[in-house]
Amino acid sequence: VLHVLRHQVTPAEPVTTQPAGTVGMSAITTVMWTGGGWSTGLFDVCSDKKICVCGALCSPCLECSLAPRAGECLCFPLLPGSTLALRVGTREKYKIQGTIYEDWIAVYCCWPFAVCQVARELKRRAMTQICEINATPLAEDVLVKKIPSKGA
Repeated sequence: VLHVLRHQVTPAEPVTTQPAGTVGMSAITTVMWTGGGWSTGLFDVCSDKKICVCGALCSPCLECSLAPRAGECLCFPLLPGSTLALRVGTREKYKIQGTIYEDWIAVYCCWPFAVCQVARELKRRAMTQICEINATPLAEDVLVKKIPSKGA
């Protein structure tokens, strides 16, 4: 039995490799949840009112509050290119689809919106857990009692 300790608002399709039915073989089961796209669009500022207000009044303050949640120091946003690094890091960490080019365009053309989008993503993803599980079943897990069907 494989237990996945994860719930997601909009789950992506899991990639699953099932164990083989042969006794004596070791099987590896891998479940990996991919992030799909961003949970909110770049201009969905009103989807989270608190982040919207904070981003509108003081985007640098919002970005400074994001740095520790992304595993960086509080002063990280003071470095040149830090917003791009924060966005790319968030996208890579949560396996969000996109390219460095799209991140660059979002950060350098729509900076306050990009900071708000990363803030919304970190807030939403903090409520869920992303698990990548590699489990090797024991011999008793591979042995399955076959139940005869009614037609056979």
